[in-house]
Amino acid sequence: MAGEQGTEMRRAYPRTVVRGYGLVPIGIASVVLALAVVTVFRPWSERNIEARVRANGGGVSVGALEPWNPRRAADYLAARRAHVTWLRGDLSWRWLEPRRGEWDWSLYDPVVADARRAGLHYLAILHTVPGWANGDAGDYAPPTDTALLGDYCYRTARHYLPLGVTDYEIGNEVNLPHPGWPDASGARYAERVLLPCAAGVRRAAAESGTVANVMLGALAPTGATGGADPAGFLTDVYRHGGRGRFDSVSWHPYTGAAHPAVSRQMNTEPDRLHAVMAAHGDGGKKVWATEFGRPTAGPDSTSERAQAALVDQALDAWYAKAYAGPLLWYSLRDLGTSETDREEHFGLLRHDGTPKPALAAVGARLRR
Repeated sequence: MAGEQGTEMRRAYPRTVVRGYGLVPIGIASVVLALAVVTVFRPWSERNIEARVRANGGGVSVGALEPWNPRRAADYLAARRAHVTWLRGDLSWRWLEPRRGEWDWSLYDPVVADARRAGLHYLAILHTVPGWANGDAGDYAPPTDTALLGDYCYRTARHYLPLGVTDYEIGNEVNLPHPGWPDASGARYAERVLLPCAAGVRRAAAESGTVANVMLGALAPTGATGGADPAGFLTDVYRHGGRGRFDSVSWHPYTGAAHPAVSRQMNTEPDRLHAVMAAHGDGGKKVWATEFGRPTAGPDSTSERAQAALVDQALDAWYAKAYAGPLLWYSLRDLGTSETDREEHFGLLRHDGTPKPALAAVGARLRR
């Protein structure tokens, strides 16, 4: 199975979102505006920002290394020493039930145990469909029988709720095209994915006497990959029975070269999402930023020093919003060492496990 980890669908797509924005030059005027916004905005709002940082904490998304990472325990402890509280990773259906009716918890139980041992809350992504359930139509093609998806979500939550996993994200970048999901549709997502999966998680939570956070998402920018407009996608989810089926929404505010204070992805787009939520009676629910980051090598990358500077910039911009849930950095550790593949260099840790300056920046800010 370790040799197949790179085939997992979500790993082929997530960072393409950044590519589209990383290629756009920010320009002198934008830099001046960003500095003006930061200079004028932060003093009066700093108290609210710091209160939200303390209330929500910060996190990391572990990426494609799991569940095969032999240095996982050390990585998680490094994150915890940096005062990280959230860890986002998969509980992938295609690995948990590789053959119908044959459940295998051995891959993810150690991941969850190591996270818990390090004092980290595990945000679980429920996604990737085994070929036996959808006729090998692709990792994101819903099963022919949605009851199978509901059963996966129920059994997975029923197993992991007693182990402390109470937060479940239903899919990843679901408004973008993926194998088996070429035409992203809010209506199809609601009817074929969200409703059956959320019902399974709710049933498991009720049986366990536990409150679960069911998260819609994640939604992502469409500039580089195409896909459905995030706010339009969310509107269609509501129109097709989504209201009351989720407790929070996940968004990926990748900013590319733009300063977070003026980035559309960090500000305008999540504002639009929350406006849709408010229009449907969900204004009190949070929008989580479950992936944010920038690579330190490869095309359209930045320096390690500049990556570290992004920490304060992103936290200031994100937690200025009253609806902000936790912000999670992508990713915890670099996937590799290729100087030409930017996808391998989003980590707070280098591939050999040594920390980049950004990890210390995270620790300094979350400790305040």
